[in-house]
This record gives sequence, C-alpha cells and structure tokens, in this order.
Amino acid sequence: MIPPDTTVFTFPPITQKIALAIAAQAISRAGLFECYSKKPDDCHIYSINTDQPCWYVYPIQDNSQPVLSSSRVIVISRLNGEILYDGSAGDEG
Repeated sequence: MIPPDTTVFTFPPITQKIALAIAAQAISRAGLFECYSKKPDDCHIYSINTDQPCWYVYPIQDNSQPVLSSSRVIVISRLNGEILYDGSAGDEG
C-alpha cells in the first residue's frame, strides 16, 4: 500500500515506434527491422532473465552473400526503454 503523502510518477510504456527508434540508434543506422511483442519461439537468449514486458527487435540482415549465422536481436524494456540485451538470438541453423 502506498502512503497517502507519497507521490507516484508513472511513465507511459515504450511503444513499438519508440523501440524501433532506440534500436536504430543502438546500431547507428536506419534500416528495416522486425519487431515482436513476445519472444519468438526460435529466439534462444540464455544470458538474460526478465519478467518485464519487452520488445524483441531484429535488424533485417543484408542477404546479398548467404552466410549461416545467428540473427541479431535487441531486447528493449517496454517499461523504460532500456536495452536489456543486444546480441545473438541463438537461432542459427
């Protein structure tokens, strides 16, 4: 219970549009992205454990030269816009 004399500040959640802007800034380039509100089934990130809602943003890779590699994923908190993870999605193969 919050005491009656306490001020609580709430912030609006991070929208998908804002998450895409954060991701573009994180990779220092504009481009195309895929953005998911839930962790995709083929995303195997083992180094984070969050119970907060997140955006899962995938920069679309240049497929001019086929390479077997994992996708890059940027996990962004919907509560405050913090980048919780930026790296391999563990989906190679």
